[in-house]
Amino acid sequence: MARVELTDKFIKGRKVETRTDFTDAKSAGLILNVYPSGQKTFSFRLRGPDGNRQRANIGHYGNISLSEARVSAADLRKRLKAGENITAAAQKAAEAKAAALLAEIPTLQLLVEEYEEIMAPKRKTWKPTVNGKASEARRRIERVFQSHLLSPVTEIGLEDLAHSMNTYVPRSGKGTANGQVSRARSYLMTMFDWAAHRNKFHKIGLGRRRKLDLVDVRQTYDPSIDDHSITGERDRALDHLELARVLPLLVWPAPECLGLKTLPIYDLRAVSLKFLLLTAARLSEMVDMKWKDYREQVGIWHKPYVKTISGPPKQQSLPLSDAAIALLQGLPNYDTRKPDDLVFPNSEGGGLDNWQRINSAIHRESQTSDWHRHDLRRTGATIMKLLGVSPRVIDEILAHNASSKDDGNSQALENYFASTHLLKHVEHPQKVALDKLADALAYIESDSQ
Repeated sequence: MARVELTDKFIKGRKVETRTDFTDAKSAGLILNVYPSGQKTFSFRLRGPDGNRQRANIGHYGNISLSEARVSAADLRKRLKAGENITAAAQKAAEAKAAALLAEIPTLQLLVEEYEEIMAPKRKTWKPTVNGKASEARRRIERVFQSHLLSPVTEIGLEDLAHSMNTYVPRSGKGTANGQVSRARSYLMTMFDWAAHRNKFHKIGLGRRRKLDLVDVRQTYDPSIDDHSITGERDRALDHLELARVLPLLVWPAPECLGLKTLPIYDLRAVSLKFLLLTAARLSEMVDMKWKDYREQVGIWHKPYVKTISGPPKQQSLPLSDAAIALLQGLPNYDTRKPDDLVFPNSEGGGLDNWQRINSAIHRESQTSDWHRHDLRRTGATIMKLLGVSPRVIDEILAHNASSKDDGNSQALENYFASTHLLKHVEHPQKVALDKLADALAYIESDSQ
């Protein structure tokens, strides 16, 4: 077990492959438990006067702060020194809490926390962020339905929910809130279905342990339906002329004309956007990419965690184009790389951020507008389609849930496809497609000079 003086910066930056415990050097007995899912919890473990090791859970980081956890640890040490059986007391408190949860009607706030804890390993929208913030779904519900958080859930009616949605104003005070309200409504609807054993949660064991009599959120109006500014889809890709102006800026060191605060030699954001274009990857996948994920001998980027629209996260092995491999080999940290180092770190070794700042700078210098990082992924996919790459191969590159059924074949056929490329003398179709994409981007960039 590693011993370190815990800080908020240390906790927020921890990512692990297997559960890892860190002992706080500043507060005896305080332990930080870090899980591969990103969840971080505080616990207490220390030997009592009788020599027996005692333990107790303190709480989730984000729900309680580091300073609060140290106060709790100090209280537990005091009780332990006085001869109290901390382990037995903690078990008794947990059992009492579970009994109360089963016997009582929870408030909306407690139900949200209960559902988040269950769904965090299964749904990315319910997974707390790496810096300790609540999940996307929880934040949406808490903002839109804030006035009902302390109300027992069985007492919240359809009119109550409709009023909250109709009167919600975004924190920015600008623009329509219909999109945010629609997402909050969707998250709440699924959670209420789970608690009430409705729809996909109707089978015994899928829903909440104690069924609750809750309203069906489907009976409320979704404000996004008649909002023509919300289509549910975005159709923005950079054209030839825009790419010709943008591509020369996507290099390392970052161009000085961008006027960024980070010194150009330490700023990998611009060149990382080029990598997004070459791989059609998601921004989060690139930010989390470690050198051990790059299988250099076979030219493959192994993604241990890929988002899916439905079902649990999956893995992906993406063959890289020659241009993407050359980009990786040209990075300043390539020669000193270690397996657990990020491929595209910030100046302090952590994950890249401040994307809005560099996006605005590139918009300004390239005289382009109305595009963001995810549009680069769409641009790459669009170019491959124009180059004649089959939709099936593009789907596989994008790690979408494409199946053989789309080609008119049986679903069972999918079970007979392995994820690895077995024939050395046959070039992987995904690599062929990404090489075509790289060649097209290189032509566009050279045509701009």
